[in-house]
This record gives sequence, C-alpha cells and structure tokens, in this order.
Amino acid sequence: MAAGWDGDHVSRGITQGGKILQDTFIDSYNPSVLRKVQYLLYEIKWSNNRRPWKKCCHSTRTHHAEMHFLDVFEAQGSDPSVHCSITWYMSWSPCGDCCKEIRDFLKNQPNVNLVIYIARIYWHKDEKNRQGLRSLVNLGVTIRIMDLPVYSYCWRTFVDDEDKDEDDYWPRHLAPWIMLYSLELQSILQNIPSCLEISTEFQTPVFSLCVEDEQWKKSLTSANP
Repeated sequence: MAAGWDGDHVSRGITQGGKILQDTFIDSYNPSVLRKVQYLLYEIKWSNNRRPWKKCCHSTRTHHAEMHFLDVFEAQGSDPSVHCSITWYMSWSPCGDCCKEIRDFLKNQPNVNLVIYIARIYWHKDEKNRQGLRSLVNLGVTIRIMDLPVYSYCWRTFVDDEDKDEDDYWPRHLAPWIMLYSLELQSILQNIPSCLEISTEFQTPVFSLCVEDEQWKKSLTSANP
C-alpha cells in the first residue's frame, strides 16, 4: 500500500488534513458495535523537537491499519539516534499477524516507544491474537482499553474541527463495554481463559461476562477494582 492520503481514505471519513470526521469517530470507536473497518489515530513525538505528527488511517481490503502506519513511518525515514514516542488509538486491537509485524518493526527501531489504546479486542478468543498481544507487552509495549478521558482526548485532538458539534466528547454510555473489554484484556495479559462472551445472533451484539473459576474471578477483580 502506498504511503500518503488517497481518495479512499477521504471517502471513508478521513479528511485530506489527516483528521477523522465526527460521525466516523463516534460510530467506529463505539465498543458496543462491531464495525468491520479498523481505524487508527496516531501521534508521534520526537526528542529533537521535531513537530509532532497527529494523523489517522484505516484498514483496506488488503491491509490492516497498522500496516499502513508502518509503511508511512518507514517511508519518511527515522534517525535511530532520536528517541521517538508513538501512541496509537485503535478501533480494533492488532491481530496476531500484525503483532508479529509490529514486533519486527520495534526490534529494528530500538529508539521507538509504542503505547496502544484500543476500543475493542479483535477476535478476542483466538489464541494467536491473544498470544500476539502478550508478546507485544513482553517487548515493552503498553496496551490499554480506551477509557472516557482517552475518548475525550481523541475527540479534541483528531476529530475534524469543522465537523464538531461540541467541544468535548464524554460518552458515559460506553462505560459498561469499556469495563468488559478491560476485564478481557486483563485475562489475555495474565494468560487465563477468556471472560467475555459476545453473541452476534441478533442485529445488536450481546455482551456478557462469564467467569466460572473463582480464582480467575478474584484475579480479574483485583486488577480492575
């Protein structure tokens, strides 16, 4: 996939200036729905006072959003002597294959620090995906579920100004899904069985917490008071 901003990105809710449209952000980052297109809002800061990058990208039929980011980042070149801090705000977590590509990228870029915030966990019961997330954390990557302050920050930072109806975005109605995904992420990182059930039999997905073992339940509860 070529680096840059093309018509496909604009047509899918990202402006030429690299910002996401209000409706696209609200719809795509809502953890209570399961949208197919994956969005990635990213912020890059360099230690040499270079102007930070704050842009957006999304998945296509052939590339996940992480691959588009890596293409863009590697195309612009990176000075290995300059520390680089990257933060991703993702509508879906990386899959197992993308986790491997990210690991290879970080091993080749020891000057890069990566923090990932996610709205949902991609195929959260797939062991390859779960192992991929654990491998990133073991490499030093920070992975967290997007909470309300993070949603508000993304709204102020990445949403197109001309499209905004309000100055801030505080979606309190997302709190139950934030909690469920936070518990599931803890189960993944602690390498214990999944605690999140998602039924797609109906038009609207149904989420539920399912922890049968008391030891798992105690571990998850202590990690998320």
